[in-house]
Amino acid sequence: MTLDQVMAASELPRMYRVIEVEIDVVRNGIGSGGGVIYDIDKVVKRKIRRVRDATGWRWQLVRQDKHQEVWDYFFEQDRESLNEFNFWELR
Repeated sequence: MTLDQVMAASELPRMYRVIEVEIDVVRNGIGSGGGVIYDIDKVVKRKIRRVRDATGWRWQLVRQDKHQEVWDYFFEQDRESLNEFNFWELR
């Protein structure tokens, strides 16, 4: 289920309840000639939850391990993508 489908549903999940969604993200990769390919669009599955914020509520990524930022190189980039979604969709 994508995040857009969750937002379009008649009922959103309860606050702080973890759900798994597919998030559209941008990655970098290595091409066949050894060069870097920028802006590869991918869909990844991440666990997110709704949390309270000063302006209401927003989506937040859920860590699956205590030190996930250390070994998951794309965790911070996915967090930024989700924050961008929060900014544009929840105004």
